[in-house]
Amino acid sequence: MKLKSFFWFFLFNIAATQAQTYEISTYQPTTETFTYLLESNSFISKNDTINELVVDLVTPILLDSMIERKKQHHKVGIVGWAIHALAGFNWRAFSMKKEKVVGTIVRESRSGSQEFTEYDINFDLNFHLNKYLFRIFEMYDKQGKIKRQDVRPSHKTDYKSPPFVNRDTNNIDIRQYRLHCELTPDRAFRGSLNYLFYPTLPGGGNLGAHPNLGTRNPAVGFYGTMCLDCNHSCHPELHPYEWMWWLKCTDSDTSYTKEWNIGIFHEGSNRMKKWSVNPMTGQIRIPFAFKMEESATIEIEHGVLNRFMPEELAKMNIPTTNFDASVQKRIVQIKGKDVSKDIQLHFVNPIVTQGLKYWLTDINYDEKNKIVSGYFCYALSAMDLYTCKIRID
Repeated sequence: MKLKSFFWFFLFNIAATQAQTYEISTYQPTTETFTYLLESNSFISKNDTINELVVDLVTPILLDSMIERKKQHHKVGIVGWAIHALAGFNWRAFSMKKEKVVGTIVRESRSGSQEFTEYDINFDLNFHLNKYLFRIFEMYDKQGKIKRQDVRPSHKTDYKSPPFVNRDTNNIDIRQYRLHCELTPDRAFRGSLNYLFYPTLPGGGNLGAHPNLGTRNPAVGFYGTMCLDCNHSCHPELHPYEWMWWLKCTDSDTSYTKEWNIGIFHEGSNRMKKWSVNPMTGQIRIPFAFKMEESATIEIEHGVLNRFMPEELAKMNIPTTNFDASVQKRIVQIKGKDVSKDIQLHFVNPIVTQGLKYWLTDINYDEKNKIVSGYFCYALSAMDLYTCKIRID
């Protein structure tokens, strides 16, 4: 082997085997929801509430989490402004801070063709977790106070019937409380998203046929702007969603590897310029749980992406114990009183950038059951979008 080649081979192997160390911060019994991560995927899939609880462990944030403007509207020249200013056709922020919701998809739809700049990838959610269901109650209450009617006669809303009146929280029909989640991905990436993340193209199939999902009704998480769509009847929406994530699991999947699919998106239409700002800069925490005596691997596979923006990422508060995605194999070590555990990290497709950083946090060791748990985190700043899979085994 030539001296130069040996030098680079030596450096690569040093980088691949250097261990970043993280201290155990708590020694508490493992919370019930974290223990579900040690169950089979079919166990999680067969219970919608458990599925949503697991997905709810994920925590996303955005650098621009506060909303600057109360209303947004169609930008079709003077017409868009006129119907907003004179007729009240617009989207109205329900909260001036972006929020997270976790529910189960009960309906999916997408545009058949682009209308102006709109090409929407839509999902309707039902909620099995009360903290989100009760939040949606508040949105329906606000819609009921406005009492706006859709211009289409077939979409007339009866504000004297449920879900606007006679809400019995002891015997609730959650099907009446849907949240519409909507995004127009940037045009240049819709084809790649269709094959590598979720269905986006006309004729691109449904969620059940997509290899990243395998079911029509997955539990998913969204993060974005909660608003009322007063272009119609002021119905509740999360529009646009800027983070989306789910755990891939189906009733027939008896495996234990936890595969997370995660995406961050810029709203690709010109409707929400004050609600979705490029570049997309944020952080997300993914839960993990391992038996102390068993091997542990985290595999990261980058999906659809555009240019990273390191100078924007520098605006976020990231711990100094971070590492990047530049080498294929890496070891991180968890240490505590009289215990230590190595986690093997594998980057399927390494990327050399300072616009994408990783670390571990909130590490707990359950001494009785010998379970170590915590969060695998990453932060990034990217133009338009970034998607990935994270497999934890």
